[in-house]
Amino acid sequence: MIQVVTITVDELEAIVHRAISEEMDRRLGPSTVQQEQEEYLDTARVCEELNICERTFQRYRDEKRIPFIQRGRKIYVKRSDLVAFQEANRIDSR
Repeated sequence: MIQVVTITVDELEAIVHRAISEEMDRRLGPSTVQQEQEEYLDTARVCEELNICERTFQRYRDEKRIPFIQRGRKIYVKRSDLVAFQEANRIDSR
């Protein structure tokens, strides 16, 4: 008899995340992975934080103004890279 198991998208994401983390631990060692852990923001979050549209964000990527990581069709930006971008484009009021 075949048993059917149903899982939610959130549960699937957690399973995939855990599997990736375990594989990274296995390949790189736990200490390296812990040092490398940083928050990654998706396109919607970056646009929200910079108060720009997705097309402007795409232009920034095309012009290599902001570093990003692409996994499949998804784009991610490290929180530290976003902060560095904001600081580099800061205008002092004088």
